[in-house]
Amino acid sequence: MPDLIFDDVSITYRTGDRGDRGEVAAVKNISLTLPAGGTLGVAGESGSGKSTLAMSVLRLLPANARLSGRVLLGDTDIADLRFGELRAVRWAEASIVFQGAMHSLNPVRTVGQQILEALELHVADGWRTDKARRARVAELLRAVDLVASKGEAYPHELSGGQKQRVMIAMALACEPDIIIADEPTTALDVIVQKQILDMISTLVTERGISLMMISHDLSVLATACERIAIMRDGELVEVGEAYEVCTNPTQAYTRQLAEAFPTIGDPASRLNPVSRRGAGERPPARELGDEVLLEARDVTVTYRGRGDALPAVKNVNLRLHRGEIVALVGQSGSGKTTLARTIVGLRRADEGSTITFRGAEIPRGGRALREFRSQVQMVLQDPTAALNPKLSVYESVAEGLRVQRFAGDEKERVAQSLADAELTPPERFFTAIPQELSGGQRQRAVIAGALAVGPQLLVADEPVASLDASVRGEILALLLSLRDRLDLSALVITHDLGLAWNIADTVAVMYEGELVEYGPAEEVLLDPQHEYTRRLLAAAPSIERRTA
Repeated sequence: MPDLIFDDVSITYRTGDRGDRGEVAAVKNISLTLPAGGTLGVAGESGSGKSTLAMSVLRLLPANARLSGRVLLGDTDIADLRFGELRAVRWAEASIVFQGAMHSLNPVRTVGQQILEALELHVADGWRTDKARRARVAELLRAVDLVASKGEAYPHELSGGQKQRVMIAMALACEPDIIIADEPTTALDVIVQKQILDMISTLVTERGISLMMISHDLSVLATACERIAIMRDGELVEVGEAYEVCTNPTQAYTRQLAEAFPTIGDPASRLNPVSRRGAGERPPARELGDEVLLEARDVTVTYRGRGDALPAVKNVNLRLHRGEIVALVGQSGSGKTTLARTIVGLRRADEGSTITFRGAEIPRGGRALREFRSQVQMVLQDPTAALNPKLSVYESVAEGLRVQRFAGDEKERVAQSLADAELTPPERFFTAIPQELSGGQRQRAVIAGALAVGPQLLVADEPVASLDASVRGEILALLLSLRDRLDLSALVITHDLGLAWNIADTVAVMYEGELVEYGPAEEVLLDPQHEYTRRLLAAAPSIERRTA
């Protein structure tokens, strides 16, 4: 089994159609070793170069990338391999689990066919016949805790966690010595995330595989890796034993990454998310008023198709006061998003359900529904998908004003909305298109579009699930700031219990369509009464603190 060695590796990207706009240094003079059978985590924010470094192992960099230095598998320099030799290395000696399982899997082929393809390209003694290869596919699915029949499923028929398990099965197919996992648990709920991390750790231990895992979350890396390397702006800023790096870092940037995901129960992070500016002073306790802005009573939502009825939300009762932030917590499939879409009028609840806004039932159509939606706005999970790539930021923010037939000064309102979302000076962003913005800026643009129509309630669906640690903190701090400055209320859908600790006044826990626990954030998170809430808290990754 070979070591993986990065020897003074630098990677630059040529920009412009002819490479005439200069070069961007993505990785700068990295020297790092993953010993045979070892585990190494690489942490850093978007743009730090960690994925570029990982893709260099199997020469998966785009054509405009130029690498200097050496990437070695044992004594073999990857750059010296001919295509046939490189093809033999891929899958068989080293394989990659890519970040976006849905985007990495072919939507028109079953997942079994996709695993089978790797076995057909890399024939070994153990799977020379078609029958042996199919048996190997079933064995791989069982190894990642999926029943063999899942091989007949298409990607869209699997949950996020199941798709990620299939990606891991593909990576294991040809019995590689090294697995590179690029953000393998991003956007997965905490229970599925724990299952994936436990499974990876078990496979590494039982099979003696070397593991290089990439993440922006130090608590995730701390659960799976012996050593952690920290990258920033393409440079290696710190490397060491995982526990020491997480709990006793030598660099301020490492400390900032470690603190970005709060420890539930830590008073310093309560209602005080950490951003690039660090943690601020904890705000004074805020008393909630008596005014009930939105109330859901006995809400049930049933999906019907092919004669079957599937209750997605079951008899939910929920209240949201003016100026209150409620975190709606639960796993994927628990009914959180269905409830949110019902609250904003995008789905109809079953007969007998009641949803009121400021004392009146939400309208079902016409001008009344349009006016209601100016008061209740939804912030979608993926800002890249929420923004039209062909529209400027100005046009995206102004779109809601035009739908609502805003009679005032459109340009002034767009500028004010961008300023409220902390995109300043706003005029700088008027002509920008989404591709020119960072992830955090895109999320702010989506929030600005929601703010433009002057809502009283924001319904935010996983607003920070795919964002970097410090950007996550900035968006959460923005939501708190909007609550304080504009007296906005918010219903925040999340699987991240740390987010609830950071910003929520109230926590509501959903499980299989039902609200199983509901109360003040400190009570629910520090003294949970329901077994499912305790499971969520136990599954949340954390950096273990040793005691003397």
